[in-house]
Amino acid sequence: MKICTNCGSRNYYKNGSVKGKKRYVCRECKKSFGGGVHSQDKKNKAIYLYVLNTGIRHIGRICGVSSSVVIGWIRKAGKLIELLKAEVEEKKKRKIEEIELDEIYTYVKKNTTGCQYGLLIVGNKSVLLHLK
Repeated sequence: MKICTNCGSRNYYKNGSVKGKKRYVCRECKKSFGGGVHSQDKKNKAIYLYVLNTGIRHIGRICGVSSSVVIGWIRKAGKLIELLKAEVEEKKKRKIEEIELDEIYTYVKKNTTGCQYGLLIVGNKSVLLHLK
């Protein structure tokens, strides 16, 4: 069973064919879509080739799709990267309220011999730790 490439719905009807390939229209979002869905491996390969500075039309020929499809994949990947970047930036802004040193102390004591020193840096403050 086919799914709408725009909204993921399984509620659609036939809408003829173009160049021998069947077309469908989604009843939910009213968008037209084709029968085939491209694999994630093919999309990843196209994005990888783009990162390696391969031309859009050449990527399309290699993957067997049109250049407009390749551009859509690249734009979608770019939006995903921007979202991930924003999420990482947001995590950087969070303040550290509590730090547990139990596990670090246990790890250091278990894996070393003799006295050990460490430097704990939190924001602008730093503390020299002496582990006996």
